[in-house]
Amino acid sequence: MAIQIVDTARVPAKEPKPEALEKFYNFRRPMEVKDFLAAHPFLVQLLVEAHGKIGDYFGPQSKAVLEVVTDPEAFDDHQLVAFVRDLSEPDEAVAKLDAFDKGWWLEASRRSHGKLCIHLE
Repeated sequence: MAIQIVDTARVPAKEPKPEALEKFYNFRRPMEVKDFLAAHPFLVQLLVEAHGKIGDYFGPQSKAVLEVVTDPEAFDDHQLVAFVRDLSEPDEAVAKLDAFDKGWWLEASRRSHGKLCIHLE
């Protein structure tokens, strides 16, 4: 029996599909969110990672909603926003967001190319 060695550096990693995000996030205006993710597929893996980090910082009971938001001052400037629903007191929720930003999101957000924001709802 011959053993085949595969160079894993050349095998592309299996990328999650946008539909996989529906088990982690609620979609506001689902078709708009799906179209945005189809146009920016690099966001899907980042959102999978973000889901885990949201749970780490805000607790496993926290939920997030994805919505495409348009800058009212820039007609063609769209961004996907993950709104985190946290049931804590407002000061505590803001402290969690600050820790999330400093602990993970500020570095990870570079991979979003300005197309994803994470805020409190």
